[in-house]
Amino acid sequence: MNVVSQAKVSYAYSVGNLKIRNITNSNLVTTEVRSVELKAKKVASQNFFKPNDIITYTLVIQNPGNTKVTDVVVNDDLYHQKYIEDSFNYLFLDDSKTEINITINENNLIFEIPEINANATLVITYQVEIDSVEEISMDILNIANIHSKEIKPFKTNTIDLKQRFAKIECEKKCVDYTYFDTDLSYSILLKNLGNLDAIDLEVVDQLPKTFELAKSKPITINNNEIDIYTFDEDTRVLKFIVDKVEANGEVEVIIKGRITK
Repeated sequence: MNVVSQAKVSYAYSVGNLKIRNITNSNLVTTEVRSVELKAKKVASQNFFKPNDIITYTLVIQNPGNTKVTDVVVNDDLYHQKYIEDSFNYLFLDDSKTEINITINENNLIFEIPEINANATLVITYQVEIDSVEEISMDILNIANIHSKEIKPFKTNTIDLKQRFAKIECEKKCVDYTYFDTDLSYSILLKNLGNLDAIDLEVVDQLPKTFELAKSKPITINNNEIDIYTFDEDTRVLKFIVDKVEANGEVEVIIKGRITK
């Protein structure tokens, strides 16, 4: 943007008894007004995570000014996250070119950008892997700090990744030995280590070749008998549904029967 300025001078002089007035104008001067600004926004590929999830971040940096910005540094805090090697990509929407240097310093991912042209937009993408977070109620806040030679430090918007998942562990137990045609019970313990309810669990249990289900209450879930299940007499595969295992809860399934000759 250019601004123009000119001075105007009115003056007078006398010739005898005659007063003469006149006007003169100065030369025009032009001044270039330079604006330097950066805007940035960060987005994540998902808002929720579970341990060891892969997250893709997209960082958009725009220079809406009329002068290029130089020595841009982006410092991204990767709390409980690990940068995935070779996942970094970038693109200038105006097809301009520059070499971006990326370094990792402890939990910080640092991008060094030599310059961003006027009215240019830079799009950066990269991936991280979430740590094996032990605290199931912990969320992760992600934010990037940006500064340049011309711009004071500022922060991007905050990405709030909420940890939401269900994780089932299954443990099966039975007695060490039994006799033919005597009662035998199997215990299947389903534990949900996550912070969301697990629903519609399909259990497929391969039972011994000569196992027969008990005539009375062959399958119970938390001491409640179920009557919807399938049992293949040829393969001895038992299938049934557990409606729900609550977050940080457990369900015990008891299967009763006997081994026949």
